[in-house]
Amino acid sequence: MTALIHPCGVKAYTSVGSMGAAAISLASLTDCSPGQAKQNSRIAGGRVIDAHIHVTPAKVKKALEVMDDNCIKYGVIIASISGDDPNQYVGDKAFYEIIDSIKPYKNRLGLHYTFDWSLAETDPDFFRNAPDMLKKAVNAGAIALKNLKQLGLEAKDHEGKLITIDDPRLFPIWERAEKLGIPVAFHTGDPVAFFEPWNSENERWDELKLHPEWSFADKNKYPPLDTLFNQVNNVYRKFSNIQFVAVHVGGYSENLKEVGKWLDEIPNLSLDTAARIGELGKHPASEGHDFFTKYQDRIMFGTDMAYWNGCDVQGAGPCKNFTLEEDHKFYEIHWKYFQTVDKQFDHPTPIQGKWKIDGIGLDPAVLKKIYWDNAYKFYKLDRFGVA
Repeated sequence: MTALIHPCGVKAYTSVGSMGAAAISLASLTDCSPGQAKQNSRIAGGRVIDAHIHVTPAKVKKALEVMDDNCIKYGVIIASISGDDPNQYVGDKAFYEIIDSIKPYKNRLGLHYTFDWSLAETDPDFFRNAPDMLKKAVNAGAIALKNLKQLGLEAKDHEGKLITIDDPRLFPIWERAEKLGIPVAFHTGDPVAFFEPWNSENERWDELKLHPEWSFADKNKYPPLDTLFNQVNNVYRKFSNIQFVAVHVGGYSENLKEVGKWLDEIPNLSLDTAARIGELGKHPASEGHDFFTKYQDRIMFGTDMAYWNGCDVQGAGPCKNFTLEEDHKFYEIHWKYFQTVDKQFDHPTPIQGKWKIDGIGLDPAVLKKIYWDNAYKFYKLDRFGVA
């Protein structure tokens, strides 16, 4: 047995599992403090960046409290979305409210700028104005640009026509992002099940009942997933000097072989793991272990933890007021998946499906990259004194 430090700085013990990785026992994964994390910051997994969260101005202090309790030293607010669930708003109003609220915490929180794609339909000058809107946001503190899934699925132009992700009218936006030197994130599509019939036979029925607007099964209204992936990959390839992150494991966590092919072919592409541990855990543990090991320099840890005005969402599921202990358990399941070879335990987003998952027991050197190094480099967090 070998002593290691888990993400919250607590000593745990490892044994070599069947995949050859050092698998951590969760017997000691119960307590942590910022002080412990700081003391163990040089140890693999000693500190964490959650590269995919949502925070409204009213919930900044709550977010920081949960982050401190789980040794999340920095959180990337992945989109400019604010308000109450489900009455949220995006775009400039949300961005400038949030960016103002996090100014005192530049070494703890960073924000993506997000376009309100409805403007493309209501404002005939949107395509001309969008690059300058992005520049203004970056000057105000945006660390990246996030494109919501509405692009390609629902966003329409002034003539009411669906805007494809690789529409040339959007090229000036990507060119401006390249000139500004910022990363660009895409949420493309959604789980495969959301494109299948909306009925009780759907494996994500509980989730779709809660969010019927997430069903894209109507083939007369929505393009298929493959079309969306082809479109976004065209953008990744054309703008090779931009660092892109395809959130939610590229939107295709059901097919790691295909996602791996994208990573092999597109060197400027990275991923995050937000709200996809359940789906990842459906793969054989050996496949998950090999995928994360092979692409260890291209994957960032993220949860999709959302702190909305009136309640919170743990990656997916109902919006409620979770206790600090409940949020701690949510993060702990993530550590369990990545760090242990435990079998058949609950995943962190049970509304996504009732199956169990297996841990993939990643090597500590791989964990360190996924938990910290990759996001730190991707977002150039040294400029904010993040440590």
